[in-house]
Amino acid sequence: MSEERVPLSQADGSQPSQEPKKVTSETYKCPSCGNFLKFDPATQKLKCAYCGTERDIAAKPAQELVYTTLSERNYEAWGGTKAYKCPSCGAVSVLEEYETADVCPFCGAPNIIERDELPGLKPNAVLPFTVPEEEAKGFWRKWLKKKWLAPRKLKKEARMQKMRGVYIPVWTFDSHVDAMYEARLGETYTVIVGTGKNRRTETRVRWFHVSGVINQDYDDIQVEASKHIDGKALGKLGGFDTVNALAYDDDFMSGYSAERYSEGLDDCWDTAQGIIIDDLRARVKARYPRADRVDYINISPVYSGTTYKYVCAPLWISSYRYRKKDYGCVVNGRTGRAYGKAPVSPVKATLLGLAIAAVVAGIAYLVVTYLL
Repeated sequence: MSEERVPLSQADGSQPSQEPKKVTSETYKCPSCGNFLKFDPATQKLKCAYCGTERDIAAKPAQELVYTTLSERNYEAWGGTKAYKCPSCGAVSVLEEYETADVCPFCGAPNIIERDELPGLKPNAVLPFTVPEEEAKGFWRKWLKKKWLAPRKLKKEARMQKMRGVYIPVWTFDSHVDAMYEARLGETYTVIVGTGKNRRTETRVRWFHVSGVINQDYDDIQVEASKHIDGKALGKLGGFDTVNALAYDDDFMSGYSAERYSEGLDDCWDTAQGIIIDDLRARVKARYPRADRVDYINISPVYSGTTYKYVCAPLWISSYRYRKKDYGCVVNGRTGRAYGKAPVSPVKATLLGLAIAAVVAGIAYLVVTYLL
């Protein structure tokens, strides 16, 4: 059964968006030499890698979209794109229709399969790359240098590894929250009890109940929707400056791929609400600084003015195999911050183990010699 599409004006009062820009191979043909123009992070323009011809991009700030329970049903086709699915890791990536894919941008597997575009919301915002590929490789090499247990051969070959630019899906949410709360908090104190040999200090808790109202505005709560980059990795990468997101434009995608979201808008709003509740509990606790114990804090939130953005956020990704195992590194395309996994050299690991054993033996010898 096909899904009925509800006009946008029926969902949140807004008018249907303008007809999406038609993207063809001619759109990105260099007028000077005929090669393709690709987005250049250094200049923030479309640029020909062969002759240097540049074309400006009419960038403008991204707009918040009103969130309702119908928002996710009111999708429009991404338009001008092709979708590919990797049979190895399952990632679904999107490219402009004039581009082709030979390997998966996430795991590097070949023979990825072209498929019909999946239904779902089209991005309305993008954080363009600001870190060029060569700079990203430099950040990766610096990251590798800190992994001193990594094999020397890998560090020598790091310069040779290819990095792929990928936009991953991130939802952001704004909302105003009015919440009633009630809580049972405790204050720890000590008393001296008993006499003589039975005299001792006991720790006790003085419990008290509190209640009240807390009001808070939240701006750009980020929830990643990638199949491959989880919240922990995103935290290691420092997150993204989504408040600076620009309105989605195909020009920023030229030369890069984008991952389709694996977690939908409604599910990610549920996750965002969990983040909000945790923050509200922390704020309630902070209102009572003498409390050092928490029995419970119940929050009853009412959300209003909730809006969202579907942001394409930039990552440089390098995946490689070492001794039949997969490893990789990701670099934040906005800040250059790197995170990933690296193989461990058996020789270096053995030397480290011997060094630790020698230190422990030395400490034990000193203890036995001078203290016993």
